[in-house]
Amino acid sequence: MRRLVAVVALLVPIALVDAQTTLSTFEVASVKPNKSGTTQANIGMPPNGVNLVNLPLRGIIQLFFQINQPSKVIGIPDWTITERFDINARAAGPITADERRLMMQALLADRFKLAARKEKREVTVLALMLNRADGKLGPNLIENKECILPGAAAAQAETPAPAKQVCGPKTGGAGRFLLVGQTMQQFTSLLALALGRTVVDKTGLTARYDIDLNYAPERQLPPGVEVPGTPADPNGPSIYTAVREQLGLKLEQQKDQEEVLIIDHIERPTEN
Repeated sequence: MRRLVAVVALLVPIALVDAQTTLSTFEVASVKPNKSGTTQANIGMPPNGVNLVNLPLRGIIQLFFQINQPSKVIGIPDWTITERFDINARAAGPITADERRLMMQALLADRFKLAARKEKREVTVLALMLNRADGKLGPNLIENKECILPGAAAAQAETPAPAKQVCGPKTGGAGRFLLVGQTMQQFTSLLALALGRTVVDKTGLTARYDIDLNYAPERQLPPGVEVPGTPADPNGPSIYTAVREQLGLKLEQQKDQEEVLIIDHIERPTEN
């Protein structure tokens, strides 16, 4: 382990970091390849640092550059997807989320020689839209005004009032979204994960909804990976058909301006 020395200019263009910001670094940091051969990972954010276990480097970059889709990381080599790393870093004292993000960017610049920049590009996205001109929704998309947010549920746990359902995703299984009181933005995030594509909410729906979507997944689960819940029906509809028939929405391919991260340089780290 050693003290990090990082130069902001090597990390990202000045546009990414406020000119008045002094970028701090971690007091100590350890970066090691993870050779376990498993996909089980863990992300820890203690008050004074970071503890990442068995994460692919592309995922780490996405996390600390706030890039929500793998397709928005341009110029990334294959080894950053297949090789996994353990990173343990500590600052001299408690740090904020923004400080942690910038310190991790500095660590990536120092240990992986990462040089990256953000820019707007025209990319292909999937727009989630209303399927009918009259705005009628499908039978499996129902507005929910009753569920309570998890934080409020915890605060009310000891009250004698009748229990209400807590908003959030439920165990549905592969090929099923079972959501209670979720926003369209939350739903599009889950769709993006399932499809491996950028999904943008253009429904105009602002309420919270119960969603029960059943479909045949496009991508098979890796060998040995199991998802709790009912197995997917291989003869079920595609996710595109299911969204249209069950929710009264549609997924339409469009061009949009999105912020992407351009990787200009990156190297495997020296273990320490």
